[in-house]
Amino acid sequence: MTIGPEGCLDLVGHHVEGWAWLPAKPDRRLRVEILFDDPPIRVEVLADRHRPDLEAAGKGDGRHGFAVPLPASLIGREPVVNVCLPDFPNARLRGTPRRAILALGFVTLRTIRPLGTDLDRLRDFLAGMVRLNGGCADTAVPGMRDLQVWLAGGGDRCWLVAERGSRIVGHCRIGPGWPAQATSRALTLGIELHPDVHGFGLGRQLMLAAHRWASGRCARLELATLPHNARALALYRGLGYVDLGTAALPETGEIHRRMAIGLAAPCGSAWNAKRGITLVG
Repeated sequence: MTIGPEGCLDLVGHHVEGWAWLPAKPDRRLRVEILFDDPPIRVEVLADRHRPDLEAAGKGDGRHGFAVPLPASLIGREPVVNVCLPDFPNARLRGTPRRAILALGFVTLRTIRPLGTDLDRLRDFLAGMVRLNGGCADTAVPGMRDLQVWLAGGGDRCWLVAERGSRIVGHCRIGPGWPAQATSRALTLGIELHPDVHGFGLGRQLMLAAHRWASGRCARLELATLPHNARALALYRGLGYVDLGTAALPETGEIHRRMAIGLAAPCGSAWNAKRGITLVG
């Protein structure tokens, strides 16, 4: 069986960066075509930049990266960016398509409402994230009924979303479940941001909002992340999370890094989970 090309669109902003390589011919440098907006501005480059992370991951000699600046004519806009491999027209790079966001602007954090329209939008966001990472949304995204049951489960759970205009760009779920032990006074936190809004501090603000909600409801929060997710590890450690060692994801056995933070009792009135929080990027 022939193994096709691999690759990912890693960064979209003032520069567009990613990588592409062909495992069957690890020394080959692939042609990459970047398409900005529709009708597209096309830029073709060779994926031949050296990236130590690719070399460390066993991607040939690591010389499979590419980077191009955002065209000057698109500065001030938020163009959709896609990446194609001209020699492999059926191939798709992970992380595509993306939107080039240079200024975050206003973002509202609020709790999800257990209504059809709210849950439909949340499911659309979750499905989009699965597809962006190359997964199957049909099996990886919970159904409407599952979401409703979880939200109605009690006062020990909360689901926050971050909205930029009419678009959900991130979510944070707090409640019982792995890796927190059922017999402990801990709740589990899970967070996910769309890569379009990485680098603006939104993940930190979303987690701080979760901490405020959880204060007084549990003694600590726990989370699990992949050991190679340097961005997430830096965020969690910067917020005060401590390392509890490794833990295997029950469904797959995949090894994660388990972390936790102790929560102080809330000062003054508890955070009102129904109130929107507006942030300025």
